[in-house]
Amino acid sequence: MNFFESIFLNLGFSWTLAKLIPYLLMALLGFTLVYTFHGKIQHRVKKWISMSLVALLPFGTYFTFYPIYQGDFVNDHFLPEQLDNFPSKLTLNIVVLPGCPYCHETISIMNELKARYPKLHIRYVVVGESKQVIHAFKSKLDSKINVQLSKTPKDWIIMAQGGFPCMILSKDKKIIYAWENGHFGVRAIDDILDRLN
Repeated sequence: MNFFESIFLNLGFSWTLAKLIPYLLMALLGFTLVYTFHGKIQHRVKKWISMSLVALLPFGTYFTFYPIYQGDFVNDHFLPEQLDNFPSKLTLNIVVLPGCPYCHETISIMNELKARYPKLHIRYVVVGESKQVIHAFKSKLDSKINVQLSKTPKDWIIMAQGGFPCMILSKDKKIIYAWENGHFGVRAIDDILDRLN
C-alpha cells in the first residue's frame, strides 16, 4: 500500500476504491492538462502527439511507481480440502514456507490489516519441521498476529495446493475458501472485511 492509497483508506473508502481512485485521478489530471494546453499548439500533427503524451504522462508516471498486478483487482478463490483444525472465529490463515520470499512479502500487508482492523484474527501457519523457523516471521509480525508451526506439514501443503503463500479464510472451524498469492488483492481483502462486519 502506498501513501496515496493510505489517504483514501483513511477517508473511509474500501481497499478496492483506495487502490483504484489514484489511477482515476491521474487519468483525470491528464485530460485536464490536455484541456488546458490544447489551444497552445497550432500544428495538427504536433498537437495530436503532444496532447497524447500530456494525457498519458500523469497516469504513466503513477503506474511506473505503483503498477497494477494481475491479482490486484481479482477475487479468484478456491475451496481446499480441510485436513487440519481451524479456529472458531473468523480467521485469515496465512500458510507460508520459511525460506519463501513471497511469504515474507505478506508481512507488511498483514501488519497493516491488523493495525487497521484489530478484530480481524490473523494466523500464520509455517510449514516446517522445526520451531526455529517461526522466528523469522514472529520477529517481523505484529505481536497480536498468531504464528505457529504446522503439526501436519504434508496436510498444509495439500491444502495450499503447493502454492505459497496461501491465504485461507475460515470460520466456525471450517474453511470458507482460499486464495493463491497472485489472486489475493484488494477485492479479496474487501470480501474478508465484509464478513468481519
